[in-house]
Amino acid sequence: MATLPSLLILAILILAGVQKAVKIQAHTDDSTVQIALTEPEPPVPPVVTPVTPTPPTPTPPQIVKPVPVIQPVRPQPVPQPTVSPAPVSTLPSAEMAAPAPAPVPTPAPPKAVAAVPTPAPEAPPVKPSNASIESGYVAKLRAHLNSIKRYPTGREASQQKPQGKVKVWFVLKRDGTLVEQGIDESSNSMLLDDAARKTINRAAFPAFPESSWTGEATHRFSAELEFVPGAG
Repeated sequence: MATLPSLLILAILILAGVQKAVKIQAHTDDSTVQIALTEPEPPVPPVVTPVTPTPPTPTPPQIVKPVPVIQPVRPQPVPQPTVSPAPVSTLPSAEMAAPAPAPVPTPAPPKAVAAVPTPAPEAPPVKPSNASIESGYVAKLRAHLNSIKRYPTGREASQQKPQGKVKVWFVLKRDGTLVEQGIDESSNSMLLDDAARKTINRAAFPAFPESSWTGEATHRFSAELEFVPGAG
């Protein structure tokens, strides 16, 4: 109840503000607008450079050469010589009687012929004899066996340390195949003899030369093997 007077006053003020008329006055601009019409400037005419005409080159006058007139030449009469008959002689003349000598041909100088050296005959190659071929093959076998021989190993060999030479024999086919082998001369040591046999068994023998031991299917060889302790 106490706030009623204040609410009434607030409502009156709102109504008074709504009813207040807003007067809108039209705004007129009294300034004068001046329009100036400008004429476009006339176009500037292009500057034309006068062209000086080139005088024509004078053509030299052509000189016409006169054509000479050839007059026909009249032939002059040729005087005919007077021929007097010569006396006819019955004797033959010397020129007709003697025949002309035949020309003697000049012999051409002989051409120099270069001497072709005769090649010396080549000496026929000396073919090695069968004996030299066979001895070379045997030496090859013995060198091969000595290169692959091994000193016996084991407790007995290290204690006894045998030393000596063993002469072995072996039979080979022509293709190098081992057929059989044995001992010709013993070293008085079973260890060294056994080492020699093992050397023959593990050897790889080459085939026979073609011209060696002709007609033999097999051949018997021998070799001497020396065993030294510590030499391998």
